[in-house]
Amino acid sequence: MQNPFLDIFRIDSLGKRIFSKAIFTILLLIKCSVSFFPLGDTDFTPFLVWFQNAVNDPNLLMTTTYDQLPLSIGNYIYIAHVALADFALIVGAMIYCAVYIRQYRKEHGLKDPGDSGYLIPPPFLKPIRVGNLILRIVILSFCLLIIYVPAMIFVLYLFLVFLVIVPCIGMYPACYLSGDRGFFESFKEMVKVTQGYYLINARFMSILLCVYFIGDWITTALGRGLPAVGFVLGPLVGVIMALSFGRYVGIIYCRMREVPGGLIIRNHASR
Repeated sequence: MQNPFLDIFRIDSLGKRIFSKAIFTILLLIKCSVSFFPLGDTDFTPFLVWFQNAVNDPNLLMTTTYDQLPLSIGNYIYIAHVALADFALIVGAMIYCAVYIRQYRKEHGLKDPGDSGYLIPPPFLKPIRVGNLILRIVILSFCLLIIYVPAMIFVLYLFLVFLVIVPCIGMYPACYLSGDRGFFESFKEMVKVTQGYYLINARFMSILLCVYFIGDWITTALGRGLPAVGFVLGPLVGVIMALSFGRYVGIIYCRMREVPGGLIIRNHASR
C-alpha cells in the first residue's frame, strides 16, 4: 500500500467511481433525513428533566422502570430513525468493502501478485459473483439487524473491550463478503487472517476513530452557532468516515491475503 493513510480516505477511487458516488449520495441523504426530516418527536425535555432529577436522587433512578420513563411514542420513533440511519452507515461500509475487494481481484487477476509483491494462492484471487455477493449482503445485514441493539449496548458500556476486539471482528464482513469462506467458517478465518496484522489494524482503526471524534466535535461546535451548517457537516463526516472504514478493511484484507502473517515474500516477482 503506497501512502496507506491517505488512500483510506480516497473513497471515490473505486472502479469507474459510479458506485462510490451513488452509495455516498444515498448514505448522505439517509443521514441528513434525521436532521431535516426527522420522524417522530424530537422534544426530549420531559426526559431531560427526569434525568437531572435522577442524578440528584439515585433512588429515583433505581426505582424507575423502562415503561415509566418520560418518553413518548414519538420519541421512540425518532430514536428508531436515528438508529436505522446509523445502521445504514454500517451496511454501507460493508457493501463498500465487499465491492472494493471484488474490484481489486478483478483488476489484478489470477496471475498478478498485487501491490505487495506476494503471489496469492489462486483460491483467494477469484472475485465473488454479483448474485452471490448480493445474497451474502442480505444475509449479513439481516443478522446484523438482529444483534444491532445488543451490540450498541455492549459498545456503550464496554467501549474499551470493543476497542480491543474490533481489529479482529472488523475483518469478519470482509472474510464473508469476499466469498472466501462460508458464514460460520468466516469466524475462524477472521482470527487466522489477522495474525501478524492485529497491531496494524488497531493503529489505523484508532486513528480513524480519533478523526471521527474530532470531526464530530468540530461539526457540533459549528452547529451551535450555525445550525444549518452543522446539520449538513455532521452527516457528511459520518458518511465519509464510515466509507473510509469500509475502504480500509477492504485494503488491509487484500493485503492480508497477499502477505499472510505479515511476511513479505518478493522473490516470486523476481523469478
